[in-house]
This record gives sequence, structure tokens and C-alpha cells, in this order.
Amino acid sequence: MTEGPDLSLRELHLVLAVAEAHSFTDAAEASHLSQSALSRAVNNAERRIGARLFERTTRSVVLTPVGEELVRIARRLLDGHAQGMQEFALFRDGLGGVVRVAALPSVAATALPPLVADLRRDNPGVVVDITDTLAHLAVDLLVAGRVDFAITVPDDLPEGVAFRPLLQDRFHVAFRSDHAFHGRESVTWRELADEQVVTFGSASSLRALTDEAFARVGVAPATTVEAQNIAVIAGLIAAGLGVAAAPAQVLPLMAFARLESAELVDPTVDRTLGLAYVPGRSRSPAADYVERALIASRLDGSVG
Repeated sequence: MTEGPDLSLRELHLVLAVAEAHSFTDAAEASHLSQSALSRAVNNAERRIGARLFERTTRSVVLTPVGEELVRIARRLLDGHAQGMQEFALFRDGLGGVVRVAALPSVAATALPPLVADLRRDNPGVVVDITDTLAHLAVDLLVAGRVDFAITVPDDLPEGVAFRPLLQDRFHVAFRSDHAFHGRESVTWRELADEQVVTFGSASSLRALTDEAFARVGVAPATTVEAQNIAVIAGLIAAGLGVAAAPAQVLPLMAFARLESAELVDPTVDRTLGLAYVPGRSRSPAADYVERALIASRLDGSVG
């Protein structure tokens, strides 16, 4: 492959200035150079190219065919360079770049979308890439460096991972409208234990909290149906196969099943949701910007 001439961006700028002004005098003035300095720069460019770029007369400066081709390529290169530097400036200032977040499904589907919409409106150059997954998998992605931070629960976090609480998410019982709990504002865990309970699978962070709540009052559901997916849980309840304990952030994902809910009490049980991160790890300015927005929102769907 033939090796091309090595011209600097400055030289391309100067060649383009002469081509657009059709005059060395006017181009030198616009470039804040003496005419002799501009002429030397163009002559050096012509020498390295091995061809004349301009036909010079006492009245005009006209591009040669070689000059016309170089100007065409120079415009493309300089436009690309300017665009690239603009993108870098946005990245540097936290106004551009991709931010990767791992989040529990309930948070990814309810609390994050309004926040991402606000971020897109205020800073369209910042792209938030959301991975919805189980709590332990979200932390695995964080530790592996595949996400900037995780929105999860503080349970069993490995050494080196810090946690900042953002939201307390209270447990409710979800049931069909024709259930005996209809019209109730609250239901006790002991009452819940008398029902057929649809439980989340053992891989879910919710399962440990419900099991712990039953243990605190010394009871356990007589019969249970187990499922992993929130939508499946809702479908099982709608089919009359039981009721389920779920945090408030999860309930909107069950809306399609037209279920009702009541707060679970004696005791009240909250799961803590927050930001898991690795202190001291380098992150992009955009990631820092998104983190600040998350902290300001407290996961309530607003950035203000």
C-alpha cells in the first residue's frame, strides 16, 4: 500500500483557509498569520505531497486538481476531528457516554424508567444501559467491572463493595378482589400464614425476607406454590392459587392481573434498596452524573 503524505491538522486548516478565501492575503489575516508564514506552510505541504495545490496568479489563487481532492478529504477529516473533540468534551463534562447499571427487575421496571427519561431530556448524550437481574447476579456484574454500579439490596455483599441506601420498600400482600382480604388496609403475617401462599423462588432476594418475617412470628404457610418470575406470581394469584407477599415496588408489575393489596403488619417488613459500588474504582464523568441523579431521586422517579 502506498504511504500517504503526513500533513498535520494545522496544515490542513491552512490549506482549506486559502482554498475558501481564494487569496493568501485574506487567508493569512483570517488565520492570524503573516502572509509569508502562510506561504511557507502551504509550500511545505506541497513539498511533502509532491504536487502543487494552487495555481497562483497576481489576481487569483485557484486549486489544482490535486488541491481540489486534498480539500475534499481535508474537510471530511477536519469535520470528523471537530465532532470527535466535541464528543470527548461532552464525555469529560459528564454530558456524554454510556453508563451501565445492573438493577433488580422491580427497580428496572418501575423506578428507573422515569429517571432515565429525565436524564435523556436534560442530557441526551448520556445513555443508560440497564441490565435487570437478580440481586447476587447484579453484584457479580459490578465486581467484574461490567457495570458501573448496581441497584440492589445490601444482603451478602462481598468485601470491597460499598452500599448507599436509597429507599425503604415495604411488603404488602397481593390478592384477588374476591378474596377474604378484600377491602382491608392491612393484614398480619400470622393471617397470611393461614393462606395458600405463592412464594418467590429461593434465588430471589425477596424469598429470604418473607421466610425471615414468618420465622419472626413463629409461623409458616401450610401450603405454598413457588415461582421465580413476578408476572408468573401474579398469574398464579389471579388464577386463584393463593396470595403473595411482595414489596410496594413489585406491585406495579402485577397490575395486569388486576390484583388488590394490603400492607403486611405485625411486623412491618421493609427491604432496603440502594446503590452498590466499588469505592476507588475509576468511572466516567457520566457515571458520576447518573449516580448523583440517582441519589437525588431516592428512586422515587424524579431528579428534582
